[in-house]
Amino acid sequence: MVARALERPRRLLLATLLLGVPVAAGLAAGWASSLAQEDLRESARAQLALYNANLRAELERHAAVPLALAQDAEVRALLANPTPGAVDRLNRKLQDIARALDALALYVMDAKGTTVAASNWNSPASFVGENFSYRPYFRMAMDQGEGHHFALGTTSLVPGFYTANRVVAENRTVGAVVLKLGFDRLEAAWTPGQERLLVTDRDGVVFITNVPSWRYHALPRRLPISLPIIPEGTSEGLDVLPWAFGGASDRIALEEKDGQKRYLLTSVAMPGGDWTLHSLTSLDPVTAHAWVAGLLAAAAVAMAALAAYAVALRRVALVERIALQEESRAELERRVAAATADLRAAENELTQAAKLAALGQMSAGIAHEINQPLAAMRSFADNAVVLLERGRLDSVRDNLAEIAELTDRMAAITRQLKGFARRASGTLGPVSVQGAVIQALALLEAKLRREDITVEADLPDQPVRVVAEDVRLQQVLVNLIGNAADAMRGCPVRRLRIGLVAAEGEALLSVADTGGGIAEADLPRLFVPFFTTKEADKGLGLGLSISHGIVEDFGGSLTAANRTGKPGYGAVFTLRLTSAEQPPKEQNQ
Repeated sequence: MVARALERPRRLLLATLLLGVPVAAGLAAGWASSLAQEDLRESARAQLALYNANLRAELERHAAVPLALAQDAEVRALLANPTPGAVDRLNRKLQDIARALDALALYVMDAKGTTVAASNWNSPASFVGENFSYRPYFRMAMDQGEGHHFALGTTSLVPGFYTANRVVAENRTVGAVVLKLGFDRLEAAWTPGQERLLVTDRDGVVFITNVPSWRYHALPRRLPISLPIIPEGTSEGLDVLPWAFGGASDRIALEEKDGQKRYLLTSVAMPGGDWTLHSLTSLDPVTAHAWVAGLLAAAAVAMAALAAYAVALRRVALVERIALQEESRAELERRVAAATADLRAAENELTQAAKLAALGQMSAGIAHEINQPLAAMRSFADNAVVLLERGRLDSVRDNLAEIAELTDRMAAITRQLKGFARRASGTLGPVSVQGAVIQALALLEAKLRREDITVEADLPDQPVRVVAEDVRLQQVLVNLIGNAADAMRGCPVRRLRIGLVAAEGEALLSVADTGGGIAEADLPRLFVPFFTTKEADKGLGLGLSISHGIVEDFGGSLTAANRTGKPGYGAVFTLRLTSAEQPPKEQNQ
C-alpha cells in the first residue's frame, strides 16, 4: 500500500526533473535575456550619446578657427598682395596656431585654389604652392561659404577632417582658410572603453575608430551568415568590415582569438547627416544574466520538486499513521462498545435489583394493603351466607358489591406493583410528570401513611410532559420519596412537598422533606455508588447513584441541597428534565 502511494510522487518528481527543470531554465533564461538586452540597449544608447557629444565638442572646438582667420585683416591683405614678407609672417602665425590647436595643418588658399601660406611651410610635405581646387571642401567653401570633408591627404598622405571658410574682401571672394584635423587624440580617448566605436561617412567608410584594423574599411552591404568572411572590394577599392550576422538586425558576430563573440550594434546619425557614429557593445553580460537566471530557475524548480516529494513522503507517512490510528481507534471503540454494553447490562440488572429491593422494603406495607381487603372480603362472604339463609337478597347483593370493589382495589395494587417491577424499555419519549408522581405516591402510600407523613403536591393543572421513560422516572421518584420518608422518621414535623415548575423548554421537579438535612461533607459524595448515611442493614448506597445515572440518560440532571442552605431544616432534591417539545431519542443499550 505504501509503495503504491509513493509511486505517483516518484513519477511526478522524475517528470519535473526531466521536463520541468529544462523548461523553467529556458523560460527564465529567455526572460532574463530579454530584460538584460533591453537594459544593455538603453545603456548603449546613453553611452553612444556621450560619445556623440564628445565628437561634436571636438569638432566644434576648432570650427571657429578658420572662420575667425577668414575675417583676419592680415589674411585679407596677404590674399590681396602676397608679398614674401607677408607670406613669411602669416606662415609663422599659422604654424603657431596649428601647434596650439594640435591640428594637422592650417593653410590659406587663393581664389584659384593655390596655397599661399601654410602651417607646414617648412616641412618636406609643405602645402605652399600646391593647388587643391579640386577638393570638395574648397568648392563647397567657395560656393556656400563653408565646407567640410574627410579625406586622405594627397600631399601628406595623412587622413584628416577638413574645415574651410570663404574669405571675402571688398565684396568679392579672394580665397579660403582651411583647417585640417586628425582624430588620434579622440581615438586614444575612446580606446579604454568597453565598446568598439567607429564613425563612417556617407559612403559607409570607416575613418574614425578605436579598432585600428577597421580604419578605411567599408560597412558590409549585407551581413554574411557565417564566418570566416571573404572581403568584397568596394568601388573605391576598400575592404568590408569582418562582421557576421549575429541573430538579429542589431546583432553582430565577430571571430576573435578566444572564439566567436556577439555584439549589440547601436548607431546614431551625426548633425548634417554625412556621418554616422556606431557602437558595438558586448553581449557577454546578457549571456551571463541568462545563464544565472536559468540556473536559478532550474535550482528553484528542482528544490520545489524535492520539497514537494518530501511533503508527499510525509503525507504518505501521515496517511499510514492515520490508518494505523484509525484501526487502533476502531478496535478501541469496539472494545469500549463491548464494555459499555456489558456495563449497561450490569446497570440494568442493578437497576432492576434496586427496584426489587425497593419492593422488598415495601413488602410489609403491601402485605398490609392486601390483607385488609382479604379480611374484609372474608367477612362480607360470611355475612352473605347468613343473609342468604335468611332470604335477605338485597343485603346479599350489597355484600357481593363490596367484595367486587375490594377485588378491584387489590387488582390495582398488584397492577402498580407489576408495572413498577417490569424492566424498562430503554426508549425515551413524552412522559407525564404528574402521572409519574401519582404512581410513585400510590406505591408508597402505605409507607407514608404508616410514617404519618403529610404529602403536599404542588402540580400544575396543565399536563407537563418531559423526555424520559415512564418506569425509570417512577423508580427515581420512588427512591427520592422513600429516602425522604426515611429521613423524617422520628422528626416532630413530617411533611413531604413535591413541586413542579415548567418554563423555557425545561421542567423542574423538586422533592423536599423536613428531616435532618444532609451534612456538608456528604454533599459532594452523595451520588457516589455505595455511599450511604443509613445503617448497614438499611441499604447499600446505590439508590441515589442509580437515580443520578437514570436522569442523566434522560438528558437532565439531579442535584441535592439543604432547604435553607445548611443542615437541620430538611433536604431538597431537584430534577431538571427536558421538555418533550424536542424530538425523543433512543437510549443506547
